[in-house]
Amino acid sequence: MRISRRDKVLLVLLAIVAALAAYYFFGIVPQEEKIAELEAELAMKEAAKSEIELKLASEFNLDKRIEELEKAIGETSEGYFGELTQEEVLMLVTGFSEGMTMSFSDLTFSENKIEGSQLYQTTANMSYSGDYQALMAYLRNTRTFEKKIVVKEVTVQNGLDDGLTGRLQLEFNGIPAVEAYSVPYKRLVTSQFNPRDLSLGPFAPYDNFVVLQPTEPAPVDTTTPIVDDFPNTPVYPTEGGTPIDYPTYRPKTQVYGFEDGANFFVGNNPDIKGFVSRNTRKIAGGYSAEMSFDFTTGRDFSEANLVFDTNPVMINRQAEYIGLWVHTTEMSNHGIGVVIIDSKGKEYRVEMTKSVDFTGWKEIEAPLPVEITYPCMIQRVYVEGIGYGQKLTGKYLFDQLSVAYPVQ
Repeated sequence: MRISRRDKVLLVLLAIVAALAAYYFFGIVPQEEKIAELEAELAMKEAAKSEIELKLASEFNLDKRIEELEKAIGETSEGYFGELTQEEVLMLVTGFSEGMTMSFSDLTFSENKIEGSQLYQTTANMSYSGDYQALMAYLRNTRTFEKKIVVKEVTVQNGLDDGLTGRLQLEFNGIPAVEAYSVPYKRLVTSQFNPRDLSLGPFAPYDNFVVLQPTEPAPVDTTTPIVDDFPNTPVYPTEGGTPIDYPTYRPKTQVYGFEDGANFFVGNNPDIKGFVSRNTRKIAGGYSAEMSFDFTTGRDFSEANLVFDTNPVMINRQAEYIGLWVHTTEMSNHGIGVVIIDSKGKEYRVEMTKSVDFTGWKEIEAPLPVEITYPCMIQRVYVEGIGYGQKLTGKYLFDQLSVAYPVQ
């Protein structure tokens, strides 16, 4: 069968049209759909960018508002006590009568925590004797004191030539949380001069107090002479068969065990991602805190923080060292430490290790700055990477945050 010239031309035109149609449907149409998807994704990214720019623009106003609120809280809390101890109340009660012809007897204390609040009440009940001028001056001193003191009860009996006698009841209200916002007043009793734990009463046993139980005397062997070959050699107690090195021995007291899971993650840059959770691998108790993070891209400085949320971690009296148990599966050039805010609002960054040169569990520790004003609050645990060669990802377990008090 012969194909005419006209038919050949038509077949060529048909082939060209088919090729163009195939190119359009299989080449151009998918690209147009991809362009539409990218345009929609771009619109979403631009909306997210606008939202972030709006948040960043309001950050200054938020910081200013926070500063104003903290100032208002500080002004309101100036008139209230922070942490109260019986020692401090005792010194205040007797200090108000300094230089007066007034004496006290039968002094008793009662302590009470108000349910549903952080308010602690300490009531001092006492019998007094003195004259009218001394009583009025004493009440004036309580009323003009920089912290609020409530005079709950005053009874007066006139003994004529013997002066006035009666009973006096004073109420002291303490809110430990206000110490983070107000300037602390000059305490009469401080941990610098009082080595006892201030959370205890003045008549309770202090730390390391040992009650000796009476024992039956051992029978004396009078047949064998006692020979002391080394009379000046001290005998050290052992723990697990290992002698204690007393010059470097630092017994620690736990201040936080990471059991409650009341922690959250914060990076020093918005693109630093991470989270905090509980882990059953621990040193003691039931859990440790697990912090995972991703610094995403290398920069000169990156930081991940485990922040204490609900319950503040407090150090109520002067301590020498702070320690933290850390678990890791690989070594890195990350530095680990804590950030502490003292009662004057000053921030201290305490570095506990410059790099992680271990695997598994290890306790890291560092001396606390002597300039810290107690009580102080441990705000967060930080992990930092410095330089562009820093490791960009990491996972650490934290447990047994503790401090070492001066050995008395």
